[in-house]
Amino acid sequence: MIKNKLNNKKLAVGFFLFLIFLTFLTNFYGHIDITDYASTAKFFAGKYSAKIRSSHSYLFGFIHFPFVFMTNNLIIFKITSLLFLFLIIYSIYILSKKNIRTFWLIMLAPIIWYMAPWISPIQLASLLILWGYYFIKKYDKIGNLRYLACSGILLGLGWAIYDTVLPILLFLGVIFLYNKKTLHSFYFILFLMIGLFPRLVLDQFLFNFSFYTIFKSTMGTIANFFGGIYVRDFGWSPKSLSNFILIFLTIPFYTWILYKPSFLKKNKKTMIFISLCLLLIFSNPQIRYVLLITPVIILLLGRVLTYKQFRRQIILFFIIIILFITPYMAQTSYSINNEIYGMDFSYLYKNDFKFFLTKGHASNIIQKNIKEIAEDYPNELFIVGNEPDSYAILVSFYWGENVKEFVSIQDYQLFLNNETILYERTFMPTPNIRARRQIWLSGGMSKNNNDDTDYEDINFAIGLYEPINLEGFKFVKRYGNLYLSKKIKN
Repeated sequence: MIKNKLNNKKLAVGFFLFLIFLTFLTNFYGHIDITDYASTAKFFAGKYSAKIRSSHSYLFGFIHFPFVFMTNNLIIFKITSLLFLFLIIYSIYILSKKNIRTFWLIMLAPIIWYMAPWISPIQLASLLILWGYYFIKKYDKIGNLRYLACSGILLGLGWAIYDTVLPILLFLGVIFLYNKKTLHSFYFILFLMIGLFPRLVLDQFLFNFSFYTIFKSTMGTIANFFGGIYVRDFGWSPKSLSNFILIFLTIPFYTWILYKPSFLKKNKKTMIFISLCLLLIFSNPQIRYVLLITPVIILLLGRVLTYKQFRRQIILFFIIIILFITPYMAQTSYSINNEIYGMDFSYLYKNDFKFFLTKGHASNIIQKNIKEIAEDYPNELFIVGNEPDSYAILVSFYWGENVKEFVSIQDYQLFLNNETILYERTFMPTPNIRARRQIWLSGGMSKNNNDDTDYEDINFAIGLYEPINLEGFKFVKRYGNLYLSKKIKN
């Protein structure tokens, strides 16, 4: 028994160390929304040479900005990613009453290894959801409002950090409160608002409207259903076979056991919650979302798996982990397809594993190129294109003080055309009778009215991968994958 405990401890330490080394050595930081989170931290740290773009989590960036200010890099995001994942693993171990099988199921869960290098609030949100679920389940069993308060505050804080927590906390609230006193539902909402309070305060300070980011995120989700702002196509992740296969790979294989009638009957509320979360994930299939529900699934699986099933699940986990971390290991010394933010297994899978490796890191090269341009043309404003958010890529890699501002090509074109509206929709139902009145609702997105950029003073433009596509600008010099152009004087 003692020998087994020592072996488990040694193995656990070994896996933890390998996960740490992998996270810090790989050049991969994630490739979805990372400019949102990293840029807000740089913005609050005073290191952002541009207007701040919309973010899914200003609060997440705000939490990290003191460390970004002190270090002039984004390494703090990898540190906190590992910290939150380790806390998830330790929490599962404690909540399972130190069940060693459950520990190994979460320690070797592929989603843990997949998300380790990512800049994302999902790791923290997953931890908060796990404990929010635990406390609301305790409340459901005992009826003590203290547990409901703990659950509500933690889930509210999760919502403050990451908007996708909203449907999950709604699932938990409805499922575990539907047969309780109505007053308790109001208490739950109050506790949620307490957890949400930091976000409301930050929104009020930044935008003079406490619910600004909540309202904007909701409207953005609706806009996605209508094709988004930049393209006229379905805005969410496509429900393709490849995406579904990737999700099935990431969810523990033996999750189906939880749907056996005997287990289902005893854990009806929890299984309804898990099922609704899985439906939510499959409606917008992205691997990272699996982390939000995997800890709860594993907490249940550790109780029901036989030794043979446990061993098979661990073997499957090992195979999937190797698949997931291989691109990260390659990106310790190489770039995959010369992509700036690097690539993960899902990218390779969906591209039929067609890729090439180049020595060095594309992000380091582009960082060097930006620095060279800033030194050759100091204290200038640069239009960046040809995509609306190309500027966000450059500003995310630039840490100097020689650039006055990176300007989106989209904003410059709006200036040239004397326009302000980016996106607008109107809902106006037409009455079928001779009514005197007709109602309508209208909404959209526009430039900030307090835009202080001196567009007339811009003399240079940078094209990413190709020269800028702007009339009145002439290509001057290439800096790696950056193409510098200069305004033609009349």
